[in-house]
Amino acid sequence: MLFDQLGIHGWDEIEPVVLAALASDLSVLFVGDIGGNKTEGAERIARALLGRDIEFRAYEVPTLNFDDLVGFVNPKTLAKGSLQFVPTPLSIWPADAVLLDEINRANPFIQSKLHELVRKRTLLGMPTNLKMVFSAVNPPETYNTGYMDLALASRFVCVPVPNVSAMDEIQIEHILSGNGIGRGGHDLRGMLARASAFEPSGIEGMRISSLCKKIMRDLGNSGIVFNARQLKMMQKLITSGLALQWASGLDIFTAPDAIASYIGAVIPEINGIVRTRVDASVVRGTIRTIVTGFQLADPMTMARNLGELLEIEPADVLAWAGAVDRSIKSERQPQLLRDVLRRLPILQRKGVIEHDLSRTLMEKAATRFATLTLIEEATPVLEIPGRIHNIIQSLKGEVS
Repeated sequence: MLFDQLGIHGWDEIEPVVLAALASDLSVLFVGDIGGNKTEGAERIARALLGRDIEFRAYEVPTLNFDDLVGFVNPKTLAKGSLQFVPTPLSIWPADAVLLDEINRANPFIQSKLHELVRKRTLLGMPTNLKMVFSAVNPPETYNTGYMDLALASRFVCVPVPNVSAMDEIQIEHILSGNGIGRGGHDLRGMLARASAFEPSGIEGMRISSLCKKIMRDLGNSGIVFNARQLKMMQKLITSGLALQWASGLDIFTAPDAIASYIGAVIPEINGIVRTRVDASVVRGTIRTIVTGFQLADPMTMARNLGELLEIEPADVLAWAGAVDRSIKSERQPQLLRDVLRRLPILQRKGVIEHDLSRTLMEKAATRFATLTLIEEATPVLEIPGRIHNIIQSLKGEVS
């Protein structure tokens, strides 16, 4: 319930996909009923992640003129061959975050400009100050409003905003009373900052890529039109979910429901915003089946160093032993090598690892420890054999 502390209640299920989208620097499209808190929710999230004093703009797209976005052309600079605009209080140039409401009702001229804004954060090729772009639509099938163009819709991460009728009693009470604001104490801004420093391991990256390719292939006969951008967005969202789990310690970002929501969010045909004959329930069922057999954030592949590997009781012993072996070869902290020598006998007694494999890894850890010690001591060449013997005996004494 990360958003409860912002005063946004009932959005528990969509928190992972919204934060993963923002961590991926992707634009978010809220799809929900009138009065569903889409505009206020976007503003509260933006201020929580960017700062309370940011410039936030909310535009009603059906009545939006291009001059509202850019201001007025400066005739003085135009005469000199330079295109500049005189800003107005509504112009988008200084805004840090924006919400484009009812974007599905944009006139064709404005919509073509919004393509650029949504994808690149630029207008007429000129950079804006935008760091977050939100949009909002009411479901066309419910409100008889216009469907979105598939090209525009596929530039968004589509997020279904829950109707109050689907919320439980506690969530409704929080909405009515205002209680719950400030609960949790999670630093969302710090969480995203930490997540930006995350780099998935090679194994984890390959697994994410394999999942994305499998989704694309298995849905190939469902009527879904995949493009390269959507495939990359899917990969970004899943990777950002992994990064957020790493940064926060919260498993909600790598749970099967979250992974399925990342995938579904980049498929406009199942979000009710484009005209299609695709059976959304069948597609979602296929996604859920594939995701159920996929484990994200495997502790072994998430481990960043030897110390974290030693905390794991492995299911795949040979893969774990291989990872430990590689880490021993590059380890530069003697204390972690001592930890290896203490940890392996424990795992052997528990029956997790066989005696011969344990002994091999212990010998390698001891050899690496001795090498580091000799380098640190600058031991003379003639004294090395005797010194190695003393180091090994000392280690045996510690282990026993």
